[in-house]
Amino acid sequence: MTKVYQVFESYPLFYQPYIPPVLEQLSQEIDSKVVAFKGQVKTGEKASVLPSYTYRRIYEKFNQKLNKKYKNLNYLEILAIQQKVDIIHLQHSYLFNKVKNLLDRKREDRPKIIISLRGGDTYIKPWTSKRWKDFYQNYGDQVDAFVVMSHDQKSYLHRWGVPLERIHVIPISFGQKFEVQPKYPNRDTLKIVSVFRMCWEKNIADNLRLIKQIKQTGINVMYDVYGDGKDIGQLYYLLDRYNLNDCVNVKGKVENSILKNKLKDYDFILQLSHSESFGMSVVEAQIFGVPAIVSNYGGLQEIILNNKTGIISENLDFEKTCTCIVNVWQNKHIYFEYSHRSIMNSQNKYNLGVEVKKLKNLYDSIIL
Repeated sequence: MTKVYQVFESYPLFYQPYIPPVLEQLSQEIDSKVVAFKGQVKTGEKASVLPSYTYRRIYEKFNQKLNKKYKNLNYLEILAIQQKVDIIHLQHSYLFNKVKNLLDRKREDRPKIIISLRGGDTYIKPWTSKRWKDFYQNYGDQVDAFVVMSHDQKSYLHRWGVPLERIHVIPISFGQKFEVQPKYPNRDTLKIVSVFRMCWEKNIADNLRLIKQIKQTGINVMYDVYGDGKDIGQLYYLLDRYNLNDCVNVKGKVENSILKNKLKDYDFILQLSHSESFGMSVVEAQIFGVPAIVSNYGGLQEIILNNKTGIISENLDFEKTCTCIVNVWQNKHIYFEYSHRSIMNSQNKYNLGVEVKKLKNLYDSIIL
């Protein structure tokens, strides 16, 4: 049975709630174990936290002196070889320095290395960090597989020197499939929602410009924005500048379980990001039958079917996009079909079983 180390910086403090179910399912089907540098593990969990830095350094020196095959290897690398691990899968991508010594070895003399990348690892960091740029250029063909969220991210990663055959598109999943009924639109008020971190990538300004365009048509529109972040001041400032305080509500950060219950009350989810590898909030809304309005940047356009499950705002043409939104909202039968197809598309493509199957297939393919 394939033996895999799922490597994190911290456990169990995952950066998003969708990872634990995937790890749990994998551990039931293969020998998959979480290994973290910090945290605490409860009795019975298939996970371990590595010893302190001081202990690791002593262990490294002892083993390097005892056996020359461990020369230059760190604690994690030595442990993986001693435990006959087949695959080291870095879930926190910035830990790539922890496996660079293994990557300098022949493939047959080390575990296979997989690194999962998020959007910033591909679209932003190589522009601003020589460390990331050099890693892709020098080790892009040594890493056995990079996991990305979309084909757009795959294409962008390739420009940094990573061979296309090393890049695998495996989007994160929302969880297990469940029964959802399509919905009709709200009749008196067009209700739109956004859920994102407040940062430049999410294109706060153009989200608000589109709302302003809708408001100017005379439609009674309500726009709720969930999330927080360093650029939340931009949101408040632009609300004032665009005179939108009467129809926009800043909801702040809300627990994911609470937010899921609220999403189904909206007519559309809006996300006109400049940079986006995937867009999990858009998938979450669609699994409840809420169509999406997205930009044609990044991976957003890959998770909807244009004019079937949502609307792609080509080159942020607000007038055209506004017309499409209003037409769908005002025709309840067309809207109902959008809602139905949204549920089918998202539930079938992005459920837990699909992600686990793709990961298992990847593991099998690089071991062969």
